[in-house]
Amino acid sequence: MSARSLTHMILLCGVALLVGILRAEDITTSDGQTFTNSTIRRSGELLMIKVTMEGSTSSVEMGLPLARIVKVSFVEPAELAKALSAATKGNSAEVLTLTRDYVSKEAAMKDVPGSWWPEMARIRLMALAASGKDVDCADLARQIGTIKSAGADSLSRAGTLFASLATGDLQAVIVGAKALPRLNGDQGSALAQLAMGRALLLKKDYVGALRAFLTIKVFYPSTALLQPAVLAGAAESYVGLKDEKRSAQCYAQIVQEWPDSPQAPEAKKKAGSLSQP
Repeated sequence: MSARSLTHMILLCGVALLVGILRAEDITTSDGQTFTNSTIRRSGELLMIKVTMEGSTSSVEMGLPLARIVKVSFVEPAELAKALSAATKGNSAEVLTLTRDYVSKEAAMKDVPGSWWPEMARIRLMALAASGKDVDCADLARQIGTIKSAGADSLSRAGTLFASLATGDLQAVIVGAKALPRLNGDQGSALAQLAMGRALLLKKDYVGALRAFLTIKVFYPSTALLQPAVLAGAAESYVGLKDEKRSAQCYAQIVQEWPDSPQAPEAKKKAGSLSQP
């Protein structure tokens, strides 16, 4: 690229909001240009990158409009693999620890093509819901909703239901959950069923709550982070239905299959008390 064309592309900003600086292996634009091994940051609707002018050893910062960017090959965050591993064990506490800093600091990059933020935020959203952190879950869901994709929309709609759950507007939770497909949906549908199950449990509709919880267990088994919370909800529903045997079985299943989950210690106590004559 010539010095003239580079100079033409440089956008001078009076005030630039500095956010997290990341490394990108490659940045590809819609006109076929590729920038390699760049340091980048976000400033409004611009992605600011540093490039070296031809015939010079000095670098200059230039702004690329986000609309021109096809993909950025971000370096995968080291915490992602660990968070995914913890998620398979239902260990929502560890997932929250591993995703906290990245999701907080790199939110400015969430809608940049190739960003790892949506995946890190998705895992964190599930962990927040599973941990009963309803307000934080809803707040993150609203951030996810600013990303233009079907999966993000579903997660956002489901996650924001937990705000109504926190305020006690149980009918709003039920109506909102029914607006998402119960079967053949995505992880947003599973999340919505968890919110519905908890709302119905509070309304003492134990049959309805059990149906919602078991929907996740049977039809969305891949949502590992939700499974311990689902079993705990099912156990409480069985208690409401005076079925202590099945309740004890649910608690025992948490202890056996999800020992690293935050629900396991309480499940162990309740499984023992229910099994006593």
